[in-house]
Amino acid sequence: MGDYNDVYMRSNAAAVAARTKAQNRATVLQLKLIGQSHPTGLTANLLKLFEPRPPLEYRPPVEKRKCPPYAGIAQFVNNFAEPGEPEYAPPVTKGETPVQRRARIHALRLVKGAEKATEELEKYDPHNDPNIEGDPYKTLFVARTSYETTEHKIKREFEAYGPIKRVGFATMVHKEPKVDTLVRSSGRM
Repeated sequence: MGDYNDVYMRSNAAAVAARTKAQNRATVLQLKLIGQSHPTGLTANLLKLFEPRPPLEYRPPVEKRKCPPYAGIAQFVNNFAEPGEPEYAPPVTKGETPVQRRARIHALRLVKGAEKATEELEKYDPHNDPNIEGDPYKTLFVARTSYETTEHKIKREFEAYGPIKRVGFATMVHKEPKVDTLVRSSGRM
């Protein structure tokens, strides 16, 4: 093969293994001198954690109970319901599909909405409402007005059709803020 004295043929692993064994022996001797006799170097309180548990106590095997013998059900057959009796097949309640559920809820909401509308209609009296001012035939509602629009611009646009009494802005905030305008004139628009 080759010459082991040759520098290129030597194995460095053997020298490393010999050195680590010697170091391990030295550390074990040092631990013994310190008072720790275990080769891992763990103290007594830590070694107790790794001690095996005591063996389990012997228990005799459990005796199997004697089960009663199998018997038929012939003696109970006369208690069963016959096909003509109502207990034979109780009525099966069918579940509700999602489409049926949505339709049922929609119908309920329509009924509630109609009831609420009739109640509000009975309460509604426009002639005695303090919030209403002016003639509805002389009022113009302009929806979706730009935020940059001023009262002066609105008056200038609508004065071509007749004199303007009052211009008011109503800001409603639902999903998006919207600006609506009410224009009241002295004559009919």
